[in-house]
Amino acid sequence: MKSVSIGVIGSILALGAMSSVAETAQKPSAAPASKPQPSVQREKLQEISATVVSVDPATRMLGLQGDDGSSASFAVGEEVKNFPQIRVGDKVVVSYYRGIAAELQPKGTPLSKKVDQLDMTTGAQAGAKPGAGVGTAVRGTVVIEKADTKANTVTFKRPDGTSRTLPVESPEGREFLAKLKKGDQVEVLYIEAVAIEVRPK
Repeated sequence: MKSVSIGVIGSILALGAMSSVAETAQKPSAAPASKPQPSVQREKLQEISATVVSVDPATRMLGLQGDDGSSASFAVGEEVKNFPQIRVGDKVVVSYYRGIAAELQPKGTPLSKKVDQLDMTTGAQAGAKPGAGVGTAVRGTVVIEKADTKANTVTFKRPDGTSRTLPVESPEGREFLAKLKKGDQVEVLYIEAVAIEVRPK
């Protein structure tokens, strides 16, 4: 699983970084900041083990049962070239990655309503154990409407004009929250990736 998920995540991070650098190069020069802008980064990788309980070659549906007894069915895309190799009883590992990076924009930065989104898929090489990964990276600028350090929540307006309130749970996130105020512009990069791999018994 790690070989699949890291491939997806690494590619998204690389292309997302390249996009950020390219856009920065295109922006008009602003007055040099006296110190780095406040920022925060956080990521989390979870792995869940499961067993294949059903395989339907016609519909490409895969039934999985977790070690905790829970069950779920998944439609396996055409990018999984080695789907015919999957057998009932195979052990599968599902990896789920989430990452977020946010940076306060310097005062006077023109507000951008542009949203960049990158979607990626990957599959195992021919002859290898079946596996696949999908990932999405979204980057845009939000405007802070309220930074509540008592309730540890942040309310912001997205590029499409809608508002959203989210809890801030991590210590580093709360430290960043304390530096925000109404009207601040924050550039956010959100990455999500899921990968599934059949591992040898």
